[in-house]
Amino acid sequence: MKLNQQYHRLHIICMSLLFLMYGKAHSQHGLVQDDPVLAPNAATVPVIDGIGNDVCWQNVPWQPIIQKWIPYTGPSVDSSDYYGRYKLIWSSTTNLLYFLMEVTDDVFVDGYNPAGGGAIYDYDISEVFIDENKSGGVHMYDGPGINAENAFAYHMYAALPAAGQVTTQVHVDDMAGTQSTSTRADYTSHFPEFALRVTGNTAVREFSLIVYNDTYDNNNKDASRSQLVVGKEMGLSVAYCDNDDPNENPKVRDNMFGSVWEPSPGNLHWQNADYFGHVKLVADISTSVESGHAIQLSPIRLYPNPASSTSQLQLDNSYRGEVSIRLFNLLGQEVLRTVGSKADQQFTQSLILNRLPSGLYFIQTRMGKSIVSEKLIITHTK
Repeated sequence: MKLNQQYHRLHIICMSLLFLMYGKAHSQHGLVQDDPVLAPNAATVPVIDGIGNDVCWQNVPWQPIIQKWIPYTGPSVDSSDYYGRYKLIWSSTTNLLYFLMEVTDDVFVDGYNPAGGGAIYDYDISEVFIDENKSGGVHMYDGPGINAENAFAYHMYAALPAAGQVTTQVHVDDMAGTQSTSTRADYTSHFPEFALRVTGNTAVREFSLIVYNDTYDNNNKDASRSQLVVGKEMGLSVAYCDNDDPNENPKVRDNMFGSVWEPSPGNLHWQNADYFGHVKLVADISTSVESGHAIQLSPIRLYPNPASSTSQLQLDNSYRGEVSIRLFNLLGQEVLRTVGSKADQQFTQSLILNRLPSGLYFIQTRMGKSIVSEKLIITHTK
């Protein structure tokens, strides 16, 4: 499959696709990250400030972090309670991966003390799981035939900043050693840059990551640093641990959400890299249209968003021609479709939403062979 075809494939993966991926039907459904996630090489690396408005992020598709790992069963979580997504790029200049992670959460809980006082995953934290050579397998402890550094399960904690401020200090750890002598290894140095910024109920984490292979030695890290190149494939997933009660003591994690599906009982990534997602490093993400001319895509603007009865979709780019607009619910079902003609730089289309139930939706806009996507929240006031 050509690169631009991979990028332009439908981001909505419903139950029927999960059936094909795993060989049987599962009770879990919803959006999962692309397979593979195509991470482009950034011509200019982002400024790590927790804003995420750099040019290098603009044409990179969001990957959802909404698969419920803990509890595996139980009531679904409304998008007003939690919604997460991320983007991924890399740089051949710095030899780093770069992440942009956005989480909307109705209650943020911090206060973890790396020196003691509870488990890091019982607070609101982000997690990155990476398997440098996509080999899979058990990685939680060292043992006969088992290498804990076969893959990394990074638990990332940062204190919430005050309004208008940014946190750049982060603590990162993972399991290491043998099962009888296990330790929480400090891997903060694997993340050269980090920024956390909170606006209302939305937290943006932006950070870089050094990729190490399975020969990792904490006393000689540079010897196992991996060289990032076009075509390199890795296992990778992103997750978020969610605590909804800041007043409980001790803290206990309420939910955990991941970017890929996991079989029951869930929360298997920290033990086994077989369940990791799939990422491929590419030179760029093509934005070619039918005529072969390149266009500069811009994100979809939706206003209002959240919306109740109507919302305006706006595009601002050089594309001219037919615009196909499709709206999907969390089951991957198409609930609205319309077509417009874009004759100028700006394009606006009114969306009638009053017959759709309240909830989280994903809007997909196709221009030639190019697709841009965005989330839309519908809320009907009683």
